[in-house]
Amino acid sequence: MAFAGILLGLFGITNGFVALLDHGYHETTYEHGQRFLIFDYDAWGWIWIIVGMVQILAGVGVLVGSRAARLSGIVPASACLVGQLMFLSAFPWWSVVTMALSVLVILGLVAEPRHVPGMPV
Repeated sequence: MAFAGILLGLFGITNGFVALLDHGYHETTYEHGQRFLIFDYDAWGWIWIIVGMVQILAGVGVLVGSRAARLSGIVPASACLVGQLMFLSAFPWWSVVTMALSVLVILGLVAEPRHVPGMPV
């Protein structure tokens, strides 16, 4: 799950830099109003970069075995899950794969690991 969390973080950072560097990349068709969301691209890019960095830090914390990192990793994974809904019209396959990975990360972070001392086997 730590690997998946780090991978989600890299997805988020990639989405952030794409939104910052290529403003037209996420535009959809004219029927959608040529608007991606209510924020401008720079704000949206920085939001994704911050969420991605938090996910990477939580993934590293999970690798170390921190319970706090497991619990705090649920929030950015949930934000990634909800945020990918905005990408559905522009990139449906990317969004669905990232949303499925987010669900798996959340499930993995919620489940108690069996190798932790003091936990029931």
